[in-house]
Amino acid sequence: MSGDRPTVAPEPRRNADGTTTVTTLDAGTVRFACPTWCFVEHGYSVPPAKAEITHRSEPVWALVDTDEHGPTSLVEVSLVQWPFNDHRPQVFLGIETDDGFLELGPAGARRIATALRAHADHIDTMADLLMNLPVGEG
Repeated sequence: MSGDRPTVAPEPRRNADGTTTVTTLDAGTVRFACPTWCFVEHGYSVPPAKAEITHRSEPVWALVDTDEHGPTSLVEVSLVQWPFNDHRPQVFLGIETDDGFLELGPAGARRIATALRAHADHIDTMADLLMNLPVGEG
């Protein structure tokens, strides 16, 4: 695996009542329910603004082990939510791409899945072409 892959924080520390507490820059101490799918520790090294509090599921990577390069990761997906951000309080599917971190709703997520399936078919076609190239061509 690449040494520069992000490390995943431990699960959130929950209070006895199941809530989580974060000290913020603008709203003091904020106590809130953390969804069961949230995997990220809410201990921030610098206190965030309340709107920056983030829930995130454990990232899942598409992984492959190739003969040429060994194990590598291709794409990462996770659920993401900024529960106190008025502009985006809903849960998104987060996908890491060359264009950055994309936040997608259900329709966008399904379009990404469709595109990845089509691209997988294209990769299979190209692999067949590689196998059938005449010796010495290329």
